[in-house]
Formats: sequence, C-alpha cells, structure tokens
Amino acid sequence: MIGLIEKLKISLLALLLLSACLLIKAQAASSISASSDVHIAVTELPFSFSPFSSVSASPSDFQLLTDNSRSSSAQYSHLFFDPLVRWGQDKKLQYRLITKIETLRDNNTRFFLKKGIVFHSGNALTSKDVIWSFNEALKNKYLYQKLQHIIEIKEIDDYQLDIQTQLTPAQLLDYMSHLFILDSEFYQKNKIDHNAQQSAISPSVNTLALSGTGPYRVNSFYSDVSLRVEANKTYWGEQPMLTSLNFVKVKSKQSRLYALLAGDVDISEAISNKNINSVDLLDDKHIYQTAPINTLFLLINDLNNPLFADDSVRNAVHLSINQAGMLKHILNGTGTVGNSFASTTFANGQHAFEPVQLIKKSISPKPSTEQSVLLQPIYDTKLAKLLLDTVSRPRKLSLLVKIDENAHTKEATLAIENMLLKVGIKLLVTEVESMKRWNDLQFEHDLMLTNWHTSLLNRDNIYQNIFQNSSLTNYLSLRFNEEKQPLSMQQKIKLFDQYQSQDFIVPLFSQNEIWATDKKFDLKHVFSVNAIPYWHQLTLSTEEPQ
Repeated sequence: MIGLIEKLKISLLALLLLSACLLIKAQAASSISASSDVHIAVTELPFSFSPFSSVSASPSDFQLLTDNSRSSSAQYSHLFFDPLVRWGQDKKLQYRLITKIETLRDNNTRFFLKKGIVFHSGNALTSKDVIWSFNEALKNKYLYQKLQHIIEIKEIDDYQLDIQTQLTPAQLLDYMSHLFILDSEFYQKNKIDHNAQQSAISPSVNTLALSGTGPYRVNSFYSDVSLRVEANKTYWGEQPMLTSLNFVKVKSKQSRLYALLAGDVDISEAISNKNINSVDLLDDKHIYQTAPINTLFLLINDLNNPLFADDSVRNAVHLSINQAGMLKHILNGTGTVGNSFASTTFANGQHAFEPVQLIKKSISPKPSTEQSVLLQPIYDTKLAKLLLDTVSRPRKLSLLVKIDENAHTKEATLAIENMLLKVGIKLLVTEVESMKRWNDLQFEHDLMLTNWHTSLLNRDNIYQNIFQNSSLTNYLSLRFNEEKQPLSMQQKIKLFDQYQSQDFIVPLFSQNEIWATDKKFDLKHVFSVNAIPYWHQLTLSTEEPQ
C-alpha cells in the first residue's frame, strides 16, 4: 500500500511539473504575441502610406515603380487598408469589405458592402468611400492601367454600388483586388497628398497619418529606417495574433541574412538563393519560397539584323542557351524554366492560374532542378553550330539589357555571353536602367534582355499587361502591326505563343522569392497566391524545436 501511495505521489508530481512546463510555454508564447515586437528585415520602406502614391522609395523610373516597388509596397497597404476583394492562398478570391456580388444586366455588377466597418478615424465605411477611392486611384498611372476599363461606378445606397464594365467578372475582380478603400472624409478634410513623402512619426504622436480599415495602425515611422505598427483594436476582422510588428530596412541581402542569424531580426525578406542550404540546415531557422508571376525574356530582333529572319539562326541562338543550367547555377534551383511562357504560368483551362504554391521545405545540400523544369528546353551546342554553319554566321551581336537587380539580369547576361561564345558569337552588351533609355535603344540591338513581373492573376489581364504595359510592349506592338489588321486579345495571345515557338521570344526562367525566418514563427498562412504577405495572418509555430 505504501509503495502504491509513493507511486501516486510521483505520478502526481510529474503531472504537476508537466502542467507547469506547459503553462510556462503558453505564457512565453503569450508574451511574444502580446507585447514583443516581431522584427522583419525588408528591402524597402514606404515613401508614402497612401496606396495611391505614384512615387516609390527609389523612383529611378516608372517601370521600377510599377513592377518591383509596387509589389513590395503592397505588403504595407494590406497592413492599413483593405480592398473589396483579395487573392487568398488557394487561388480563390476572398471577400474583404463586401458580403456578396451579383451580376446584373447591361454589364453591371452589384457589390454589397459589409455593415459596421469603421476606419481608423472612427468614420463608417460606405459606398461613397469606394467611389471616392476609385476616382483617386485613377490619378495614379499604374492603377489607371488596371481600372480604366471600368466605365462607371454608381451608388445605390450606403451599402450597395454598381460597377459597369466590359470586363468579364473574373477580370473585374482581379483588377479590383488592387483598389484599396480609403476614408474619404478623413482624406478630404485633412487635404492629404497621396504623393507627399511621409514625415517621421514618433510613438508619442497621436495624430493619424492615415485612415483605412486594415488590421494595423502606425506606431512609429522613420523614413528609410523603420516602421513599427500595432494592432488596430477596432479592426472588423479577427485580431492579429502578433500585435506589434517592426519593419527594419536592411539594404543588402547579406546584411539581412546576418541580422537574422545574429537574432537581430526574426524574419528576413529576399535573402540570396546562394544561402538557402546553410540557413535551412540550422535547427532554429526556416526557408520559405513564394512564386510570384515573373519571367526573364530574351527578345530576338530581326528588324535590326536580317540574319534573324532565318529560322535556323534564331533556333541556333536558343539552342546555345542552357536554361536548366541557368536555373541550377544562377537561381540555385529556386525557380522554373520551360519551353514557353504559358507552360510555366498557366494550366487547367483558359482562366485558371496554376502557380508554384508556397514552398516550405528543407533544401538539400545539392538542390535538384528536375522538379523545377517543365517541358525542359533543348540545349544543344553541336546542333547550334551545325545550323550556324549553314548560313553566314554572325560573329558579333549586340545585346541590350534592362538592368533589374532583383531578377539576376547581370548574372544572366554573363551566362549568355559565355554560352554564345561557345558557338563562335561574341556579344557587345549595353546596360540601361531607365525605361526611357530602354525604349530609345531597343530597336538598335540584335538581342534584348528584360524582366517582367505582375501581381495580376487572371489570364487575360496578365496578357493585357504584357501587351500594353510592359517592357515588351513596343517590341510586340511592332510585331502585331505586321498583321495589318485589328487583332482581338485571343489573336494576340496566339501570335505571342507563335513568336515563342519561332524563337523570336525566349522565356528564359522565372524565379521564386526567398524568405527566411526564426522557427518560432510560421509563415505558411502569410502569403497570398500572388506572393503578397498578409502580416496579420502571421502566427507562432506549433513545431517543436529539434
């Protein structure tokens, strides 16, 4: 009996110790979520808090703003504002400020707003805010490209409005995911300039710098240094688990990595793909990859060089380029190559979008590229030489490169130079940074290298962006004009595919974005299907440390 009592005492003590440990762990987690800042190293901080600003933190040209800077700034807009709809992780649109939509006659779509939503100022959300925000967004060139297809927005009552457009419902909602709704009364009363640089905000300042419906509000801001946000207690949705986030600008990839390894930050944006193996081998760190829609294109210009009118010469250039090798050695396996733009971007029907989903995995010491290669392009230098031997072989070719540090354009240029040398062609390279210089010089060169990127997901919207609002636009317009007749969107898409099969346009690769995090945080619910982080969905990890 005494032995049994002793065993019961030991069991009870063990249970109490286990309960105490679980309580301490729960309190520690609560402490992290309730009072501790989550420090996030980022490449850029916002120039302005307005999602309608036409100025980026480093506006070297309009294209930089519309592509990379605009995509980067979206993470901040989603902190403070909401669109009517947004893309989730499962390729489905989430209703944010609306309860439902109805398709009406005469190309009208009715939107029903949620009731009881208030802005940071305390003003209630109504249809008037949506209409005012739409008209303000049209003043931004980038947003105008997306919203110009809307003919009219008409208020029905405080919580219903009709949108008239020639777009399909799928196109319309994709574009509307880029329209953030602002507090019209607040912005008009305070005469806030969307393009004015945001001044410093210290924690003691209680004046609102912005008024949206988003999950966070500004606590402090120091331009080019840091942005600290805290949970919006009047937020209409579920309160964020992590109530305080501190975004710190760290310019270089190496510095962002070192800050993470030293414990100075908890999460790091855009680390080098060369470091993913060493980071993921650590017990307390994770690598996350997202796959935004982007492609590095090589354009072949037969208008500047008559030799390229010969199919075999264009084919020889393409055969000389080892795309799988570029994936392996430039991207370290963190991307995709294919034999066409469509093969790496679309699947499952005309409007279905099939990106590489958010990847959370251990990266092997020697990443295999086999799973990242879709319909692998042919690389054959012997055949390329044979083809070039049948024509007047070009000894020198000129290459114009639109520099994009985020797209590995310099490394790709060097690789292409070396690969073409193997077939006896020397490249004369000209690099440009501004869109103006690119447009001025592109038709004076034999080859052109440029990156394209979008956060749109609808198939027709994506092609519309390439054809009308990208660094490929002038080149494609010239080719389309050769048809000497008006072309529908479907005819242009068919021609675009044809240009690729004929090697006028070579999609070299697309690349993933790489984030690194302390394992106590879980990023798997943070990123949308178009790789935009929704930071209010950041949670603590349930994984046990190894």
